[in-house]
Amino acid sequence: MLNFCSCLQTMVSRMKKRLILISLGFLTGCAVTPPPMSVEELRAEVRSNPSRIQVEEYEVERPFLPAFNAVQTNAERCFEVTLSKIQENTPDARPESLRYRAESFMTSETEGETFLQLDKKAAQRMPEGGYYVLLADIEAISAKKTRVTVYRAMRGYDTVNESIVAWAQGKSDHCPKFPKDAQDWRLTNHNP
Repeated sequence: MLNFCSCLQTMVSRMKKRLILISLGFLTGCAVTPPPMSVEELRAEVRSNPSRIQVEEYEVERPFLPAFNAVQTNAERCFEVTLSKIQENTPDARPESLRYRAESFMTSETEGETFLQLDKKAAQRMPEGGYYVLLADIEAISAKKTRVTVYRAMRGYDTVNESIVAWAQGKSDHCPKFPKDAQDWRLTNHNP
């Protein structure tokens, strides 16, 4: 009888620990900041939570319109891609895919924006087109100078950021490597 009681106490103790951990998981999940649902929310998040979004500002020796047009053209060509691979470690070996989308808009005669979205399966609510992972504000400073301000996720988008600046400068039209653009991921470009 003593062994049975001891065993029962151990089981109850373990169940309590699991219940506490599950409860903490729910509470922590509720406290997580939801991803930005628009470019305006992405800009606002930079002010309220700078640890999640990195901001870099560049001045380009090029008039606004050629700088913006180069970014728009190359973003449409390079950022409309899907990365895919087969999850080999899962019992049913399902394919995983990440769909990137880019859009550019002139917001005035001297300002424009280009943003990159990532569409992937996730537990959180996702904006139409996918999560906003990068935004570039492009604005005229003078007749011959343009400011490019890039807001991006803290990890993984360095080469994308560098390409946007190079396009704005007119120095390159090369497409960047994506964060998961590795040997085990296959890249499909939708606007070659």
